[in-house]
Amino acid sequence: MIPRETIQKILEAGVQAPSGENAQPWRFVVHDNEIDIFNVPEKDLSIYNFRQFGSFVAHGALIENTLIASSVLGYKGKVRLFPDENNQNHVATFTLEKSGAESEPLYQFIKERSTNRKLYEKGKSLTKQQKEELIKSSVEVGEGDVRFIDDEKQKLELSKALSVSDRLLFENRKLHDFLFSHISWTEEERQAKKSGFYIKELELAPPQEKAFKLFNNWSILSFFNKLGFAKMAAKGNVKLYSASSALGIVLVNSDTPKDFVSGGRLMQRAWLKATKMGLCIQPVTGIIFFIQRVLAGEAGDFTLNQIELIEDAYKTISNIFGIGKKTATMLFRIGYDGKPTTRSLRLPPNVEFN
Repeated sequence: MIPRETIQKILEAGVQAPSGENAQPWRFVVHDNEIDIFNVPEKDLSIYNFRQFGSFVAHGALIENTLIASSVLGYKGKVRLFPDENNQNHVATFTLEKSGAESEPLYQFIKERSTNRKLYEKGKSLTKQQKEELIKSSVEVGEGDVRFIDDEKQKLELSKALSVSDRLLFENRKLHDFLFSHISWTEEERQAKKSGFYIKELELAPPQEKAFKLFNNWSILSFFNKLGFAKMAAKGNVKLYSASSALGIVLVNSDTPKDFVSGGRLMQRAWLKATKMGLCIQPVTGIIFFIQRVLAGEAGDFTLNQIELIEDAYKTISNIFGIGKKTATMLFRIGYDGKPTTRSLRLPPNVEFN
């Protein structure tokens, strides 16, 4: 019998994983040495999370954390993905076997890893060794492919494509409402929720923060959009993205739930390595999840003009990264800046012991 305290520590490390809007869409059921990991779809019903693909990426990151933590605590973890073919929300069964405790250099960075939305140091490139080490994560996980673009011209083109999702955030009512419903405006609210975004995490200057609070009101935002606000906001983020050392992508072979979980594991391992190197990362995934809806013919929440913007942006991303027939599970910018102003909080693991 594995002590509950050990399982609790493993899962506390697991839930440090990133998730869309910090929704933390998971729960756990423990039977002796097995941990069943379940997706909780009602935690994230956003347009971004098409067929729960985004949540599956988050579960992949959680699984990578649990594997690392288990090793340090003297257990070998074995993972079976989607063990119940009749329940897609049963993401994995995690089996623990006693082994000797192992040194794991990434363990201490599980709690340090965070999303950094600051403007990164322009003109400071990743070293060849850094890129090689991050790319090697795919070999260690045994799945997927990590690629980087650091050519200035291509970064600019990619940044314009990525900024389309920022424009849509302010032009699409559902995207707007979902984001603003997940923002905590005060420290007290943040501590009470321990999920969603705290306004300080967005790294806005004081005047921007005041304007952002105004834009919580859709009618006010709609008025400013008539003056071109959404396009201006997107243009501003082009500068943010293009100042990064590189733009990166995580690719997998197909678009099954298992592939998205594998992509999440790969992204998390690379992110932990980047944290160890003192690098900053911000996911920018909007377009790659929107295109899934478009390709499946389920883009009814977007206007025809918005669909065209998504298709054009994805075409640019696909061409520059050479996606081909692979599936993108994560896009991100990476660079140097130091620590973020604040980081998102986590709820304790929702665990049922049987």
